[in-house]
Amino acid sequence: MQFRNAAVIAVALLVALSGCSALGGTQAGEPTNETDTKSVTESNANGSDDSDNTSSDVEPTEEDTSTDGGDATATAAWSPPEEPNRPMEDNREDRIKSVTFVDKVPAESGEGYSNFNLEVVANTSMENVDPPEHGDVEGEPYFFVKINEDEQKIIERTEEVRMTENGTFTIDVRPAGIEEFGAGSLTVEVFLMDEDKDWDDIYASVGTEIQYTPDTSTDSSNSTTTDSESTES
Repeated sequence: MQFRNAAVIAVALLVALSGCSALGGTQAGEPTNETDTKSVTESNANGSDDSDNTSSDVEPTEEDTSTDGGDATATAAWSPPEEPNRPMEDNREDRIKSVTFVDKVPAESGEGYSNFNLEVVANTSMENVDPPEHGDVEGEPYFFVKINEDEQKIIERTEEVRMTENGTFTIDVRPAGIEEFGAGSLTVEVFLMDEDKDWDDIYASVGTEIQYTPDTSTDSSNSTTTDSESTES
């Protein structure tokens, strides 16, 4: 009888040990139910989506294609530009390679142009051009444009331009700056300058001519309106 009881107890212990082993295997393995498996899959999917969203939010970087020298305000109100610091020191070299009229607007009369801009190819490198006592030995290049040598009227002045050995620069010429000149040939001279505290240095100048004919439609319209108002009164 005692032997039978011992056998029953031994069988019970074996069953119990077998159950513990099965439980241990389940804990160490993959998820045992559909809910757990689905949870892991959704977590991975969300991770992928987050990564995709992050990459799509980053906008591509655009290259800077702006043109040096130009104000991009050809129709803006005009006022006399700031004069160079005088007396100007003449250090002229062969730095301006070319001056070309661009964006030319044909005159209404068909002769010449009523407006234009300038494209300048020049060497604006100015490293170590200023004396050390000025504090900064690097130059500060800029352009100004003068109409007609005798009248000495400065019509445009750029901001400081970048330094380069072979750069192309656009200078906008606003119509209001040249409208006082009558129809005829204009001598347009471009100066490459270095701005200094005491006096500005001239590093190059090139002059060229263009046939200028101001438009008169606006003046005629204003005159007609004035005459009409005078008649009515």
